Amino acid sequence: MAKGAMKNWPDMAKLKNFSEDEVTAAKEGFDIFDHGKANISLEEMMEFLESAGIHEKYPTVFSIISKITEANPKGINFKGFMEAFQIALGNTDTKAGLQKLFETLDIDENQFLDAERFNILAKEVGENIPKEDIDYLIEEGYNCPNGKVDSDAFIKMVLKVNSNR
Repeated sequence: MAKGAMKNWPDMAKLKNFSEDEVTAAKEGFDIFDHGKANISLEEMMEFLESAGIHEKYPTVFSIISKITEANPKGINFKGFMEAFQIALGNTDTKAGLQKLFETLDIDENQFLDAERFNILAKEVGENIPKEDIDYLIEEGYNCPNGKVDSDAFIKMVLKVNSNR
């Protein structure tokens, strides 16, 4: 990698949710929108993603990129983009990080995750989970008999799962 390119390469220690191969693949996609400027136009990226149907197939990713776009109206370099993406995912070892993750997953901003949202999230990561299993997870795992997982229940469950690793 050229010396100038390294300064725009993210610090991998800050990208806990991404492998180096994933970052390299993201860089290849990012480079499509690089027109020789210091920052790329995220508006152009958003238009492309929408035309490719990403907003329907991967609404969570589309939502994250949309928020990064809103926060960076003049564009962004790759390092800033990846680090902003990581921030949106939160640190799953802390309550504050899990609150951030919950807010990222709650793309409708209705303060809860329901069976429909969990189903969409499962499909986004390539899983097909039966509705009964999702309902059971929400009711028994998250202890939310009303079918709506709020941020407190989400944080409590993830911290419990993390402590059992």
